[in-house]
Amino acid sequence: MWKIIIIMFLLDPTINDSLEIDYLDGKVLEFEKREHCYDHIYYNLEKLKSFAYSEFGPGTPVKSISCFKKFTGV
Repeated sequence: MWKIIIIMFLLDPTINDSLEIDYLDGKVLEFEKREHCYDHIYYNLEKLKSFAYSEFGPGTPVKSISCFKKFTGV
């Protein structure tokens, strides 16, 4: 499974600069295929950026929005 991670451009190395997008409208947001994950980013880019700005502030630049393999643990 794949998930969306947003990384912000922060100059303070002591602050967590990333967001894992786990839910959308109360439902788990994960993708079986990497391509589906990137399609979701493409079609929802402005919503994802708005969410990031709501967490970090509107003046904080988004560094990247990418898909990563979800860690399943042991």
